[in-house]
Order: sequence, then structure tokens, then C-alpha cells
Amino acid sequence: MPVQLANTIIARMALLSAVLFVVTTSAWAADRTLSANASKGNPNVLFIAVDDLNDWVGCLGGHPQARTPNIDRLARKGVLFEQAHCAAPLCSPSRTAVMTGLRPSTTGIYGNKAWFRDLPKYKDWVTLPQYFRKHGYTAWGGGKLYHQAHGKFSDAGAWDHVYSSRSGVPRPPEERRYQHGLKEKFTNPILARLIDWGPIDQPLEATADWRTADGAAKILQQEHDKPFFLGCGIYMPHLPWYAPKKFFDMHPLDKIKMPLHKVDDFDDIPPQGIRMASRAGSIIRGSGKWKEAVQACLAADSFADACVGHVLEALAKSSHRDNTIIVLWGDHGYDVGEKKFAKSALWEQTTRTPLIIHVPEKLGGNPKTKTCKRPVNLLDLYPTLLELCGLPANPKNDGRSIVPLVRNPTAKWPYPALITHSPHWHGPCHAVRSQRYHYIHYNGGAEELYEVAKDPHQWHNLANDQRHARAKAKLKKWLPKKNAPHFRADKQ
Repeated sequence: MPVQLANTIIARMALLSAVLFVVTTSAWAADRTLSANASKGNPNVLFIAVDDLNDWVGCLGGHPQARTPNIDRLARKGVLFEQAHCAAPLCSPSRTAVMTGLRPSTTGIYGNKAWFRDLPKYKDWVTLPQYFRKHGYTAWGGGKLYHQAHGKFSDAGAWDHVYSSRSGVPRPPEERRYQHGLKEKFTNPILARLIDWGPIDQPLEATADWRTADGAAKILQQEHDKPFFLGCGIYMPHLPWYAPKKFFDMHPLDKIKMPLHKVDDFDDIPPQGIRMASRAGSIIRGSGKWKEAVQACLAADSFADACVGHVLEALAKSSHRDNTIIVLWGDHGYDVGEKKFAKSALWEQTTRTPLIIHVPEKLGGNPKTKTCKRPVNLLDLYPTLLELCGLPANPKNDGRSIVPLVRNPTAKWPYPALITHSPHWHGPCHAVRSQRYHYIHYNGGAEELYEVAKDPHQWHNLANDQRHARAKAKLKKWLPKKNAPHFRADKQ
């Protein structure tokens, strides 16, 4: 080969190598830039909590006269989890579990007076909004997201911005409270204070819950230079059931349909279960005021739905609608007289709660099937949102991501939902909810077992039926191996 030709080939190869080096280096640099800016393109999160909202919403069919058009519309867009259950049927333990990603049996937070940050082990625990903040998000919080909307139990330091520190609705004048005449009959002072209902004179826009919703709506109308985690906590339908008159008018008293109740319902349950059933249910049912209570609960549900609708409408009109994941959840159920009249029990009336997750189509959402019948737990929200938003998993979470069910609601799911409650310092009790069974294991060993497909009201305890012994044994394997001691703030 002539020397001149060889030199030409060598020169061209050197030029090609240089070009390839530049291209490769540029691509590598571009990848690093994309990686560095990844958080700027991550989805936003709209995180809506509704206090004490049971299955009395249209899409869940808990009461045939529920009027919740905004929640129902969201259910048609997203995935409705028909068997979502709380981690605990009480406000603070449930919300602590959601926000910390830890079970009550892990933290020892079983009651409303215990605050997880008072425990040295959890003083600096990274909660769900804080985890998003660590990964480039701005966290906004308003209303009741933890146990309270303000003060120590609001964990205000977990947020970049607290845009609302009030919740609920105004109380009517003293002379218009407790017109049911039952207050003195309630032996539990908390129930005596809370169990009341009636219309108020103020319009919807004058309530703290609406102002919280409006604060979230205004944030959604703004432009943001970082992705956001926006928490919006609606207090209603938590008792007392006060709401503007128009919501009572939506549910005329003379047309109210009553829930089913079995008079001898508790004949086959153990004493520990009966202890969970407050006397309030029998008092209200026997007073002739039960229909009024049902009307008031339906009115409170419709009020909460209006607040939720205001937030959802603001998102739909914003530039964030195609890049915002919506999660709507209730912290636990509430029994309006079917078994008892309260929460704080392990039956489905108090553990089942609405859960809707909407992932916009541009983010890979919108599966053909819109409902999921697999049992899931609110504890799973922490790891689920991390995965949906492309954030690294938090290995300290007790829950598991339910993203496979968000993508395909009919996917196989072998996991039951675990619910924990520890009433009156007697020690933790648990319920295990599979798709077929609802199993309750009380401290001390007493049990209840219901085949829910055949017995949706949980009227027939099968715990001693040997035909279901094998199923019961499988469910027992999901009980916690260890239970943290009951953390009592008054003992610190």
C-alpha cells in the first residue's frame, strides 16, 4: 500500500474516533443532565384525605342514597379499590401509619393521644411528604392530614408550606345543639360531645373545610418550578355532622332508607368483640333518632364531596392535570348503627374505606378495568407513591407497593390487608382481610371469621366451624409476629 494512501486512512480513522468520542461524551453528559433534572419532570401528587369517610359513597354502594358525584367521577377516571382497609380504625394510628409507612404494631401508636415523634426512635422519622421533599419536591399541606390540622399533632415541620391550619365547619349556637336529647345517655364523654348533627346557617364557602379545599385549588392554579406533593385534608364527615342546610335538603328525612341491623348480631361473638361495640348504637337505634343520624351522615358525606369536587375541578382546569397523580382516601370507616355507632372496631363497617388512585394516561394510567377487588391497605400508599413517581424505594416501609394493581386491577394479589386496634389498653387485636374472608383475632385468643362473599354484613361467626379451620389457619399466619408495647404519652 502506498505511504500516502496509508496516511490518509490513518487520518480518517483518527477523525472518526474523535467524532465518536465527542458524540459519546455528549450523550453521556446529556444523560447526566437528564438524571440531574429528573425530579423536575417527575409527576405531581394530589393527596386528598377525607376524615371518617366510610363506604357511603355512590361508587362503593354502602348506602343506596349516597350522593357523591365528584368522588364517583374520580372513580370512573382512576382505579377504585373496592376492598381498601385502614391500618387502624382510629384517626391518629391510621394516619400515623400512612405517613410513616409503619404499622401500629411496629410503632406502638394505637391511640389518639400518642404522637410518634415523642418516641426517641421516631423523633426524626422521614414521613411521606418529607421523603418527597428529600427528592426534589415541594410539599404543601393543609387541613387534617395528621391527627390535627394545627399544633403538635399536625407535624407542621414535615411540610415546606402549610396553607391551611383549620378544618371542619362552624358549630350552631348553643341552643340549637344536641336537639336529639340523647347527650346525657352516652357514658363515653367523647361520644357524648361528638354525637350531634344538624344544619348550620353559614354557606359552604364560609366553612374551614371549604377554605382548605379552596387553598389547594389556588395552589393548583399556580405554576411551579419543582414538582409538588399537595396534601389536602377534609375533616367532614367526622362527627359532629353539622353542614349547610342545602346538604340536608339533598337527603329528605321522609325518604331516608335505613341500614340493615340484626338484633341478635352479637350472640355469636366473643366478649372482646362486644367490648368494642359502644352502647351508642343501641341508644340511637332505640331512641327513634336513627333516621335523623343517617340523614345527617349522608349530608356530611355530600358536603365533603363538594369540597373534593372543588379541588378536582381546579386541577382539571390547570396546566398540571396531565402530570398529577391523584390519591383520594378515607382514614377508616365509620359504623352508623349497623353493628355499633362509632369507629374503633375490627368489623368491615369500621375498617373499609374509599381509596381511588388516578394516574393520567400520559403517565401510563387508564387501565381498561377501573375497579380492583383485591384487598389492599392504606399502609401501602407510601411505597406505592414512591414507585409511581419514580423515586427510590424506602426500605424502612412496612407496606408494599400496589402499583401492579394500579396498572392492572385484575392482577393476581396473594396478600391480605392487616388491620390493628388496641382498645382500652387491653393489648393489640388484629383483623386479616383476604378477598374471601374477614378474620379477627383478639388479644387473648378469641376469634371471629366471616365468609364475606356470602355474609357481607358479617352476621355469622364461623370461627368455630371446622369446615373453615384450614382457611383460618392460613389467615393467622399474617398476624404480626411481635407487637410493640402501647405507647402512652401520659407515662413519659
